[in-house]
Amino acid sequence: MAYQYLILDSRGNAVAHGISQQPPSGKLWCLLIDDGDIDRVMSHTNVSLVGSAESVPGLEGRIVRREGNRVYLEPVRRLGEDVRKNLRIPVRFVSYLYPVSGRWKGRVPIVSKDLSCGGLAFYAPRSLEVGEMVQVVVPVTSQPLVLPMRILRGERTGDGEYVYAGCFVGMVREEESMVREAVFSIQLKVTEQENPALEKGC
Repeated sequence: MAYQYLILDSRGNAVAHGISQQPPSGKLWCLLIDDGDIDRVMSHTNVSLVGSAESVPGLEGRIVRREGNRVYLEPVRRLGEDVRKNLRIPVRFVSYLYPVSGRWKGRVPIVSKDLSCGGLAFYAPRSLEVGEMVQVVVPVTSQPLVLPMRILRGERTGDGEYVYAGCFVGMVREEESMVREAVFSIQLKVTEQENPALEKGC
């Protein structure tokens, strides 16, 4: 079984993805990194690994050495689930908002900016109140989801549009799993389009 990981830098940005035949364990972890991403990974001292499977915890490791496209890391610490939840992937899709607590009616078309396991940033043609509840259609999951979302913050852009960040509220486990899989799938597809396919992992 191959385990897939997103590799994050110290600021939480995804820099690459890696594959291993084993979950991280022992004194050294081995990950196979795509040739096009290896230099980006090696420019860091410490990186974080976030597994696509919920059962694999997020981990921080220190890079020890490189052998070809294989990178060896030693464990530093286990990361909390918030790392996976807050991982944001740039993605563009057209969708709609529906009011729950706002004073407006109908639906509002939006264009996504980025998606995380915990929320969505998006552009909208009209103003929304910080704290108001909406429902948003997320079309990039295996089946489209309609999720409750609270508007956290927003600002007006120079061209008159509005950009907002919202957090999903009250998701059931299956919905959380579907959004997480979509986030990882989007990032992995972007990496694979930029670089050749990975071979078998360590």
